Amino acid sequence: MDSPEVQYVDREGSALAYQVMGGGDLDVVWFFELNMHLDLLWTDPQIHYLMERGSTFGRTVHFQRRGLGLSDPVDHVPTLDEQVSDVLAVMDQVGIQRATLVGVASTCAALCLLAAREPERVTGLVLIQPFAESLVDADHPPSGWDPGEVARYVEGWRAAAETWGSGNSTALWDPAVDSPYNRRLMALLERCSAPPATARANLEWIFRLDYTQVLPSVQCPARVLLVPDSPVPRAAARHVADLIPHGRFHLLPPAPPGASLGEAWTPVLDHVEEVATGAHRPADADRFLAAVLFTDIVGSTEVLAHIGDSKYASLRATHEREVRDTVERAGGRVVNVTGDGTFSTFDGPVAAVRCARQICLGAHALGIEVRAGVHTGPVERAGPEITGMTVHTGARIRADAGPGEVLVSRAVRDLVVGSGLSFTDRGERQLKGIPGSWPLYALAGTDHPTRTVPRNPPSLGMIDRAVLRTAKRAPGLLRAALSVGNARQRRNAH
Repeated sequence: MDSPEVQYVDREGSALAYQVMGGGDLDVVWFFELNMHLDLLWTDPQIHYLMERGSTFGRTVHFQRRGLGLSDPVDHVPTLDEQVSDVLAVMDQVGIQRATLVGVASTCAALCLLAAREPERVTGLVLIQPFAESLVDADHPPSGWDPGEVARYVEGWRAAAETWGSGNSTALWDPAVDSPYNRRLMALLERCSAPPATARANLEWIFRLDYTQVLPSVQCPARVLLVPDSPVPRAAARHVADLIPHGRFHLLPPAPPGASLGEAWTPVLDHVEEVATGAHRPADADRFLAAVLFTDIVGSTEVLAHIGDSKYASLRATHEREVRDTVERAGGRVVNVTGDGTFSTFDGPVAAVRCARQICLGAHALGIEVRAGVHTGPVERAGPEITGMTVHTGARIRADAGPGEVLVSRAVRDLVVGSGLSFTDRGERQLKGIPGSWPLYALAGTDHPTRTVPRNPPSLGMIDRAVLRTAKRAPGLLRAALSVGNARQRRNAH
């Protein structure tokens, strides 16, 4: 799925940007925080996967606060009332009557206020890293914070604002993902979401925000989520959950070592799906049947030695573009490109085999030879990656193919009967690391005559026609007659 089209709704003369994806009876609205740029979030493969997955269980809407990212700049930080009206404006523009609302840090305030004021519009809340009391210029200490925690949090964000665009806010979301790679992505998100002055103004507004008096009026179920190492104290986030009548606090599992920004958010989406659907995500929800296609360039080292580095790099880039175009036209998806090889998935094996043939022909026209392997079976999503024994088997089948050859498993051959594809038996092979012997077949042709069926209507007798007329005009009468016949059959059986 590509990044969805950005749409706009007019808010007092300023355009507010939002994106919509997915469909169905359920609606989920995400109110993104200061640095969560609508388009750029899609550049992280794991976040891309999470957004794509979110659209599978309902229609999903994303937007940022007015004046940020792709929206028109504004001359002030929107008030809570303005933010509530913006949420409703986006929902109304999309045609959403009721939705699960997901807030991040400061945007939780507007969503809680909306849920309290208009409970008929909100089915549930997911509040990520919230705190509900003022940290600056307050007349009492915030619940769940000690003075040192308040000082470190405020000073940390003020320092991040002074170096806005460098990615230094990463550690203030989750220190576990504060890596150089993630900081580079966060730096891009910061720079494109807001200029430094706008970031500072929003942060100072956030520090003075207090919406604790709203929380007891929130009637819908609410989940408060916090990462283990968050600079927001657990007691402060738990206090938010305790003030909501149907609120529950959840401490998320720690991000795995080396996790990307998106990987760290996978447990968040699990909670969003559960709140929106009312059901726990099954353990095997990411397991599905697919056809896998592997290709690689035959004799790539020899080609490189013959034409040189520069020409080979250009040739390989051209081949990769052709592979991506051919796969997409065939209805597949390129999962990854590694070195001289590609890995793609398809819903069914017919498309995969025909696509493999086109890739081989296209490569030959470029002056190179490609081999391809196709297999079908259960696979599993692991973020944007596809894993499982089917994947390994497909790669091993590819390795056994010859130049310009499309080699397939018996499962593929059996499932494409009647498609016009024909194959030559290549005998049983031992695939490296794969148990057992595997019968393999080489594609011989793509236009084998299919079995024809006479286009004659059924020949019906008088009784048949009478029964069909009765089924159409008086199905209840026919059901009654069949019930009598079934009862008589049972009596005779005894």
